Amino acid sequence: MSLIKYYSQDDKSEKFKEGQNSFSNAAFYSLKIALRSYFSTYHCMLRNLIYEDNDSIEKVKLDYAYYEAYMETIVHLQHFLELIIKDILEKENPLLALRYIKKPVTLHKLLNKEEITESEYNESYSIEFNDALETICELVKNDRLSQRSCIIISENKDALSALNNFRNRIWHRGKFVLKYHSLDEFICKYVLPIVSEISNLDEYKCFKHEWEYRQENELGVNILEKLIKEFETGLVDYTKIALFKEMGRISYGVESKLSGPSIEEKIKMLKKFEKKHDMIFNVHTCPVCGNKSLLNYYSYEEWIDELGDEMGPGGFQIINGYEEVEKYVRCVLCDFEVNKFIKDPCEYGLGEWMFWDNEF
Repeated sequence: MSLIKYYSQDDKSEKFKEGQNSFSNAAFYSLKIALRSYFSTYHCMLRNLIYEDNDSIEKVKLDYAYYEAYMETIVHLQHFLELIIKDILEKENPLLALRYIKKPVTLHKLLNKEEITESEYNESYSIEFNDALETICELVKNDRLSQRSCIIISENKDALSALNNFRNRIWHRGKFVLKYHSLDEFICKYVLPIVSEISNLDEYKCFKHEWEYRQENELGVNILEKLIKEFETGLVDYTKIALFKEMGRISYGVESKLSGPSIEEKIKMLKKFEKKHDMIFNVHTCPVCGNKSLLNYYSYEEWIDELGDEMGPGGFQIINGYEEVEKYVRCVLCDFEVNKFIKDPCEYGLGEWMFWDNEF
């Protein structure tokens, strides 16, 4: 028995549910995975971006957590846009989204605009991403398609081709990855504007509940809008982008994170940790969840001096005790976390909000 037919039976699988607010494929679920993964790329690099600045970002060492987030970002963004493009073509005519049809009867039904079964459709071969993109662009160019969705796709052909290329270089060979700053540029400057326009079209905006994160935050910013606008100014601040990405990371699933132990219980646990590890912290309001649970951590660092040759190579001594050093801020409820790679929000024009004590 064919495993495909075996596992396609009704008692072993089901289709995506269709309805007024349900998309009949995985497009918007892929968009959610992609955005959640992209938003996490700063947090993946938290330890590597300490005290770096814009000029040295491209030299930062990437790690495996970043590679994983990168792959999920590119693969699922490409998947989302491929399904959207095919959906546009299918609505115009199902034949436009098909490359080859095995069965003459199936072809005849489609030519006569008759309904075909799922199995009949599965016996056909779906058009590839680049072919689907070329089809839309050619039809728009020759005034055969004029819907806003088609215009958006046509106007962004180069960006969509690049996204598909990056996806293929991961999928087929697995040896290509954009560096941290290049991923920010590609996603925010070229891909997110397409996502924003597509998701706000009348035919797709009813699906926002399937991918959109929590919009409310204490800084009062629209995260996607801020990320897109940062690359419209001409003067890009990658530290500012990192702040918005971290806010986006936490904005997915923040309610479930807040249902855990209370603030008081977590503070009590952290005071024990503080005493054990020689750490202190101040408590502020979190810019994402709005609770007074954002901790500004400090650690005590010993001043170390190398010993002279008479003491032997590799020796050291502690001099002058300890120095207090700010490390990072972290919300004990929703897990929002940034280090000093990110400036005080007030320096980005976000009110009077501050993370760091300027005495250090």
